Amino acid sequence: MSKTSKRSRSAIVRREANPPTRTREEALAIARAALSRITGEEDAATTAAALTDPDAQPAEALQRRRPGRPRAEVKKVAVSLKLDPDVVSAYRAQGPGWQTRMNDDLRKAVKLKHHTR
Repeated sequence: MSKTSKRSRSAIVRREANPPTRTREEALAIARAALSRITGEEDAATTAAALTDPDAQPAEALQRRRPGRPRAEVKKVAVSLKLDPDVVSAYRAQGPGWQTRMNDDLRKAVKLKHHTR
């Protein structure tokens, strides 16, 4: 038997497996009705509180950016390359960034200038 009290068991709210869905229009109507009930004083108080919150920013101040990594100035080329296992092990043993270090060493070997990132 469970050690929960009768009080905690009665506080459990049971929901239907599939709650009734609202149409977009119904949801918008409910939202508009809730907005119409807000008084001017409540709106001013909420706005003032949001402006004093250092974490809150107006939506216009948020920068829109594309998802993912920024585009590189110099695009890399994916190649399939067979190397000796001990060479790969030595670079991997140096830790994260081993592929970049390998690229830098290849640039030095063929006497190419180092790209600035």
